Amino acid sequence: ESELFTGLAEANEGGYLIADETCATSCPGLFAAGDIRQKPLRQIITAAADGANAVTSALKVI
Repeated sequence: ESELFTGLAEANEGGYLIADETCATSCPGLFAAGDIRQKPLRQIITAAADGANAVTSALKVI
């Protein structure tokens, strides 16, 4: 449900949030992981890796 984040973070034309390699979005403190994130491969293993990466990055912020 990427509509929840409309206007909060930059998204592509498909509605996927644009995030860097740390899963950080253009909204400070908002991280995107899994199928909500713009990426070339959509598999459960990449979603799980995104989640681990996003949590690690978020912990550095708080």
